[in-house]
Amino acid sequence: MSEYQYYQWQTIDRLLTPEEQAQVKRLSSHIEVSPSSAWVEYHYGDFKHDPNQVLARFFDAFMYFANWGSQRLAFRFPKDLLDARALQPYLLKYGASLEAVSGYDVLDLSFLDEDGEYWEEIEGNLSVMAQLRQDILDGDYRLLYLAWLRTADATKIKEESPEPPVPAGLKELTPALAEFCRFFGVDEHLIQAAEEASPALRPPAGLPLAEAIGRLTPAERDSFLLRLAQGEVHVALALNRRLQQLSGATAQTPAPSQRTWGQLRQRATALREEAKQKAREEAERKRVADLEALALRAEQAWRDAEALIEQKQMRAYDEAVALLRQLHELAVYQGKVPEFVTRLAILRQRYVKRPSLMDRLQKAHLD
Repeated sequence: MSEYQYYQWQTIDRLLTPEEQAQVKRLSSHIEVSPSSAWVEYHYGDFKHDPNQVLARFFDAFMYFANWGSQRLAFRFPKDLLDARALQPYLLKYGASLEAVSGYDVLDLSFLDEDGEYWEEIEGNLSVMAQLRQDILDGDYRLLYLAWLRTADATKIKEESPEPPVPAGLKELTPALAEFCRFFGVDEHLIQAAEEASPALRPPAGLPLAEAIGRLTPAERDSFLLRLAQGEVHVALALNRRLQQLSGATAQTPAPSQRTWGQLRQRATALREEAKQKAREEAERKRVADLEALALRAEQAWRDAEALIEQKQMRAYDEAVALLRQLHELAVYQGKVPEFVTRLAILRQRYVKRPSLMDRLQKAHLD
C-alpha cells in the first residue's frame, strides 16, 4: 500500500488577502488555496514546511491525517485569550500541547503512530471540527478532556495518574465533538465511564444581555464600537466576557475529579463487557426469532432448496446449501437432527450425480 498524507488549513476569524493566498500557494506545487482554506495531499513525498508555522502565520485551524494511522488537529489563538493554567491538566505528552508559535498560542492535538502499524485512512472534517476552537474560547473544555482520554489510552499512562477536571456535558456531545471522537478514535466506553461524573450543561446565570449592556460605561461602549469598526478580531469575545463580568454570569467550571486513570479504565472495561453481553443476548434473541419464523415455513424452505438445485447453476447451488444450513440450525434448535439427516440423505441420493452440489454439501458439514 502506498503512503497517503492529507494536510488542510482553514481560516475562521478572517479571509486571506490575495497576497497571503499567493504566499501559501508558493509553499507547495500541489497545494490548493482559497480565501478561507488550503489543502494538499501526498501519495509520495511530504510537505516541506512546519504545518504549525503555516497555521500561525495564515490560518486558525489545521487538520492532518495519514493512512498509517496518524491524526492531528491544531488551533491558533491570539495571545492571552487562553487560560493556560486551566488547560494544563489536560495536556499529555504525545497527545496535546500548548505552544507559542510566531506570536500566537497553538493548541496541537495529535496521535502519531510513528511505527505505522495501522495502515488505515481515517478522513476528518475540519469544517465541522472548527467550531471546537470557539468552544475552548468560551471555556468549554470537553474537547481537551476527550483528547486526554485518547492520549491516556494510547500511551498507557500510569494507573495512579489523576483524571483531569471533568467538564459538564459529556453526555450531550455536539456534532463537532462527535466528529473529533470519530476522527481520533476515542473509545466510546471510556467516554461512557467519564460521563458518569459529568453534570448536564446549564446556561450561565446572570443578568439579561440588554441589562448587562446598559451597565457598560460610555467610554467602554465607545471603545468596543471603535474596535469593531476597525475590524479587530475577537472584539465580540472580549465584549461578551466583559458583559459576563457585569452580569455576574460565570462559566460552568469543570468539576475536580477523585478518580485515577486506572479506575476510569477499569470502569470502561466493565462497560465494554456489559455491552458485549447485551449484544450477545440481542443476537441470540434475533437468532431464535429467525428460527421460529423459519419453522412456520420449513416445508416450503425444503421445496425452495430443491427448486434451486434443479436450476443446475453454481450460484443456485450456493443458495440451496445456505438454505439447508438454516434448516439444519432449525433442526438443532428443535431437537430434530435425526429427521433432518434422513431427509438430507434422501436429497443427496436424488442428486448424487451432481458433483458440484455434492462437494458443497460435504463442505457444509450438515450431517
